[in-house]
Amino acid sequence: MKLFRKEDVQPFYASKNEIVRQYTGRKEKHGNSKHHSLAVVTILPGLSSDPHSHKVAEESFLVISGSGIMEIDGRRFEVKAGDCVFVQPGETHTVINLGSEPLECVLATGPAWHPEDSF
Repeated sequence: MKLFRKEDVQPFYASKNEIVRQYTGRKEKHGNSKHHSLAVVTILPGLSSDPHSHKVAEESFLVISGSGIMEIDGRRFEVKAGDCVFVQPGETHTVINLGSEPLECVLATGPAWHPEDSF
């Protein structure tokens, strides 16, 4: 068992516009999880994540605040707090914040995210 407190989890930039606070994952400081990872991703107003896909990982994005657009393989969906989007391996996706407040999503990835799986 490991407890992760928000104040102890340092945010980092996964791409130029994604602020990520990773709670669980493959590294020892994230609990050495291999089967899933859990993070909170923040996209500031007017910005978007880089389009990318994963060879193996599935991802679920649960929007917890803000609103925006989720684009998956060229199809766009409006998303807002309470919406959940499931992305399958190989689907190219990006999150776009067209709102006036930060767009925050809880991101669950399985198996646990690692950089070699993103392209």
